[in-house]
Amino acid sequence: MKCFNSTAAIFCCLIALCILCSSCKKEVIIDDNFNASENYNRNIIFDVYNLYSVSPILDSTVRDVTIDIFATYYELIYDYYPDASRITDSLGHAEINGLEKDFYYIRASHPTLGNRIDSVSTPANTISFVEIYY
Repeated sequence: MKCFNSTAAIFCCLIALCILCSSCKKEVIIDDNFNASENYNRNIIFDVYNLYSVSPILDSTVRDVTIDIFATYYELIYDYYPDASRITDSLGHAEINGLEKDFYYIRASHPTLGNRIDSVSTPANTISFVEIYY
């Protein structure tokens, strides 16, 4: 009977050890390829158009528009350095990627058409679309 008691004691110790090990807090493994924790995951796509009041047939995209974005209205008004800047291509298209703020003020400048001011909300993990009309 003594042999049975020692075997039962060993068995009880193993069960207690298993319970203790399973109740330990496990460390969460972070996926290094997922960049959501880095906050640079917002994108803005711009399309610039020239609309004519005479006929919609004359409407076209505008190339060579300088698009500047600013984090605050103060920076926009006092012409500080923009957070990012792009120039539209021949299709009037430009993209700014890897942004971190939730909101930006936009200034679109063209040598002959002038300036346009707008703003855009940029929630995390999204692409925001902005259409600018002259």
